[in-house]
Amino acid sequence: MAKKIIKVSQKKTNRSRHPEQLLSWALVVSVSTFFVLATARCMDILVAPVEQAINLTADMSDFDRGQYYFNHGQYADGTYDLKEARKYFTRAIAADPKANHLAWYQLGRIDFLEGRFNDALYKFNMQQVYFGDGVPSVHYMLGLTYGYKARRDNDAYSWRKAEEGFQTYIGFAEYSPWARVDLAWVYFSQGKFEEMLPILEQGIEHHRDNPWLHNMYGLALLNTGQKEAARAHFELASELASYVTPEEWGMSYPGNDPRSWTQGLREFQELIKKNLKLADS
Repeated sequence: MAKKIIKVSQKKTNRSRHPEQLLSWALVVSVSTFFVLATARCMDILVAPVEQAINLTADMSDFDRGQYYFNHGQYADGTYDLKEARKYFTRAIAADPKANHLAWYQLGRIDFLEGRFNDALYKFNMQQVYFGDGVPSVHYMLGLTYGYKARRDNDAYSWRKAEEGFQTYIGFAEYSPWARVDLAWVYFSQGKFEEMLPILEQGIEHHRDNPWLHNMYGLALLNTGQKEAARAHFELASELASYVTPEEWGMSYPGNDPRSWTQGLREFQELIKKNLKLADS
């Protein structure tokens, strides 16, 4: 087996690549980022102070207020305050745990961003208890949360649950690039390099311009002894990443502080370049 290579997703801050409501949202994206994923980064979450709540109105529901402070929904204006978002989502659930089909889910995402993985898993479980698979991306977040938990605790059970979460989500969104990148990250973290290849190849077949897929595929190739092919995909990933704007980066990582978008994009671009150097070594 080839020497294990350090990949970009091992320098991560919990970035939630969140596909929102699969059935009603066209954009299917967390954190793995990739990043999340690819996704996995460790905690570096900033909470922005709110100086003026421009879009808040007196008749807004607690859930909508939570969405506002989480920079989601129709009232989003860039305001980002996880403490306030948590407060209002919690109030919404306390009033009626079944009133809104996204309240448990959003609260679980905040737990994930803050590194409260067990709490996040509880919220995602309650999401399923009340709403089943009405929000299929709950499986994506289960995969992401178990993946981070496994990475922190070196827990074989959590790695298996992470695989299960992403595989289940792919059943709802067969060609989702993010779920494939993040599932590949889970395999990578366990040294299952061969298993990464078909997952990523199917993703690239349908998303040829996705730099996250090409970067992760380069890592899979590099770790299966295919250095020249790996270099080609790193080069393509680098070129494609150079076209990504901070706004597009933010769309791929909803749930994260807008002030971090430029830095996150820059880190991703630099880490691809580091992978290129590994392919040349």
